[in-house]
Amino acid sequence: MTDTISNNEKSFNILNKLILNGFYDGNISPNRIELNRKYGLFNSGGNHKIIGILNSENKFELDFDFKFPMNVAVKIAIGIGIVFSIISLAYGNWFLPIPFFILPFLITFIDFRLKKKKEINLLTSKFLEIYKAEYETK
Repeated sequence: MTDTISNNEKSFNILNKLILNGFYDGNISPNRIELNRKYGLFNSGGNHKIIGILNSENKFELDFDFKFPMNVAVKIAIGIGIVFSIISLAYGNWFLPIPFFILPFLITFIDFRLKKKKEINLLTSKFLEIYKAEYETK
């Protein structure tokens, strides 16, 4: 099940408040949202971003990805690792790809999945917190 945010005026107001209150920075458009979590007062750190793309049900499907330089570097590293593994296996070095490609790839993949779940849960909890404070008290 993917997490979604409705595409309506209330959602845009809440997303704008998340940005204005300093929890996130990013872009909000009618078809797409991109948010980067702020880790400190002046630090918009991290190598990840949350992306919301409008689907046919008029809701933003939340996804998680690397930021610009990191996403290219990860794809290049995976490509080099696959080529290295194929060459090593062709020469009969069955053990070489395991410590140099497979284990780092699995560690990065598991770390990425855990961060995805954590960041999207954090966004949705902040979103619901502001929603309850703004709209359920009226």
